[in-house]
Amino acid sequence: MKKTEAFIITTLTITGILFTLYRTPFTIYMGLLYTLVLYTTRENLKDRKIKPDPQTITGIILILTAPIFLTIKIGEYTSPSTTHALILAGLSLILFKINGSKTSLTILAIEAFTAIIAKTQGFKTLVTNLSNTFVDITSHLVQELIKLLSNTPITMKDNTAIVRNSIVIIGSGCSGLDAFILYLLAASILILLRKSNKKEASLLIIGSLGIIPLNAIRIYTLLLIGYHSGISFLELFHSHLGDLMFILYVFAYWRWALKRSKN
Repeated sequence: MKKTEAFIITTLTITGILFTLYRTPFTIYMGLLYTLVLYTTRENLKDRKIKPDPQTITGIILILTAPIFLTIKIGEYTSPSTTHALILAGLSLILFKINGSKTSLTILAIEAFTAIIAKTQGFKTLVTNLSNTFVDITSHLVQELIKLLSNTPITMKDNTAIVRNSIVIIGSGCSGLDAFILYLLAASILILLRKSNKKEASLLIIGSLGIIPLNAIRIYTLLLIGYHSGISFLELFHSHLGDLMFILYVFAYWRWALKRSKN
């Protein structure tokens, strides 16, 4: 087994362990993105001899420092994502030359920076405001879908739907903001890896707007499932349906966008 293949497996293992222990979605998202970048750029990764030089020492320091963020709190919480980023960055510095690792190291730097700044009050206020905006837009779209497409007596006011005798609230977790940000991040990485021209980059970024109506369709579908099959089924499909729709949308849209950009 090549060192790059072993490192990719190690990356997935570390990501899986941290996510299992701390249930931080950001960790699994960034871990999968980082693994994707590693796999895509694996030919650029050049092995280096492990010796007591500044790069190796820096890598060791990052690895030894990483567990601290599992114990100390930044704001109200610890930061498993920062630990995740520092461990992988340290291993990368020890095993590979920097020139071929710049893109993947950039992903880890973004992860660590975002994980830390996310604990600040200003960032929380920004996310709350954005989330509320997404909730309002999504709720409006769901109301319009109910009016246009459904003969089922589901009533909805603001962000609250009544499904038979149950109340379903479209909250921040259903706003679609996380999927929107994840799409932008993934699209940016794809643009970077492909060195996309302006047309291709524009099409890929514009695709983020499709996440908003896609999320409204997801919630509308869940409300129908809840009405016809019961709230327990709505809860069962709540997360998995969104993940499936997101993956299918990204695959279909990116395939179209990449073909379109060549014309």
